[in-house]
Amino acid sequence: MEQVLIKAAGYIFIIIIGYLLKRIGLFDFKDQRTVMKLIMNITLPAAVIAAFANFEKDTRLIFITVIGLFMNLIMSGIGYLVALRKSKKDKAFNIINYSGYNIGTFAMPYLQSFLGSMGIVVACLFDAGNAIMCTGVTYAIASQVTSKEKFTIRDFLHKIFSSVPFDVYIVMLFCYFTDIRFPKAVYSIASLIGNANAFLAMFMIGLSFEIVLDKGILRQVWTSLFIRYSINSVIAYLFYKYSPFTSEVKTIVVLIMFAPMSALNVINTIKCGGDKEKSGLLNSLSIVISLTIITFLVIKLNLK
Repeated sequence: MEQVLIKAAGYIFIIIIGYLLKRIGLFDFKDQRTVMKLIMNITLPAAVIAAFANFEKDTRLIFITVIGLFMNLIMSGIGYLVALRKSKKDKAFNIINYSGYNIGTFAMPYLQSFLGSMGIVVACLFDAGNAIMCTGVTYAIASQVTSKEKFTIRDFLHKIFSSVPFDVYIVMLFCYFTDIRFPKAVYSIASLIGNANAFLAMFMIGLSFEIVLDKGILRQVWTSLFIRYSINSVIAYLFYKYSPFTSEVKTIVVLIMFAPMSALNVINTIKCGGDKEKSGLLNSLSIVISLTIITFLVIKLNLK
């Protein structure tokens, strides 16, 4: 428990460092773009490859990937409905910032600490569906909402497949289902590079974070968080109560559903021309809320 809390506190500390360095002028908006490019084109793809290093295929759990994908679609759909009478930018913002789960740099350490190798396998499978959305599809949908051009399948697919992490995930999933393995050296090098992803992702949130005092914006932020965690609570309860999986798998998925928002939400918000400060605030607060909820569940479920 102590190690988990220390790691979570470390993530929050990195966010604070990013924010303070921006405030003193050491970093600016151009640097945010640079960090974003590093994450999307180098560290995140490497982290994805490294995550599959010790992956043992279990066809019984493939449905977990579908759950990860559909949870994002459900939350994006709810976000769109909440902003139905608002501007296109608000709709796009909600599509991005109601969905997405931070699995690799947040939920997985919890699962690894308390649930061992099974926790990692289930988390990776859920994250496969989650990442397909976060790294390409969610942005493509949101950008179509704000676009003034006529919708075309070609443009939509181009936006999806122009995402390097999305392409890497598709390749790695293909390798997973066909039992293709890379040499160990590939995974070792990918792990070395991918280890920087957690730091850069949290640092990016810090660079985007702003202390907001506007009551209207704060109301929107807390409303978004309330809706997100309420919906996830209901779905988590139904999944735990009625799904056919083992108690262990149910517990893992329930914990994952309370993971904070994906750090990619801030990046996708910037790419869509949305309010990056509000997205950064949402992301930061979701980390604190998720830390509290998951810690409570770990104690309540008597996990060790």
